[in-house]
Amino acid sequence: MYTNSNVWVAIILAGIAGCVMTAFFANSIKGVPVMAIAGNWKKHLWSIIFAIPIPFLLGLNQFGVLIAFLWLVLAPTIASKIYFGPKDLPAMVLNAFHCGYAIAALLVYVFVTRYFVMLI
Repeated sequence: MYTNSNVWVAIILAGIAGCVMTAFFANSIKGVPVMAIAGNWKKHLWSIIFAIPIPFLLGLNQFGVLIAFLWLVLAPTIASKIYFGPKDLPAMVLNAFHCGYAIAALLVYVFVTRYFVMLI
């Protein structure tokens, strides 16, 4: 699964799309400037890192999508509370931000992997 280059392209695009969607969710919920999140290359890098387990999680069982969604919401939230992000924001607000990340990352990953399969 990870030996296929299409999977890595999908992971990278999913991470970037998820980061941009997080910026839009943060802007709509708390008024955070979009470029404060979407314009930061470090946030894109961590978004890609958090997206790496998507193929493994989706392939687990019939609940793979739910497990992947929970991973993509909770892992960045926990990392934000412990190390990265604003310590003054409640975890539920960060969960709301990261719901946008999870939705965008999963949709882009599935779309890109299916699109590349159709091209081959």
